[in-house]
Amino acid sequence: MESLAGDKGYDDQSLRGALRLGGVRPLLRHRLFAAYDHAHNARLDSELYGQRWMAETAFSAIKRRFGPAVPPRAWYREFRELVLTAAVYNLEQALKQ
Repeated sequence: MESLAGDKGYDDQSLRGALRLGGVRPLLRHRLFAAYDHAHNARLDSELYGQRWMAETAFSAIKRRFGPAVPPRAWYREFRELVLTAAVYNLEQALKQ
């Protein structure tokens, strides 16, 4: 992964630092607390950040089709269910074509 795009909800310096340490470019909007936050947001690569809509569209379609909740309680089961849900969604999309 080369970059990670996210909205203001992911504005956290520790997350940005961890991404940079892993060699991932953070494309995260800053929450607006000070004037320089506007400048930080203006410096975002709009072409890369603009691709976020594709992921948001896929998440929205998956939630409409399969529901918004992931019931398992353990993180690894939750992750497995998310992966399987995405796989089923991709299969449905492939069969429609």
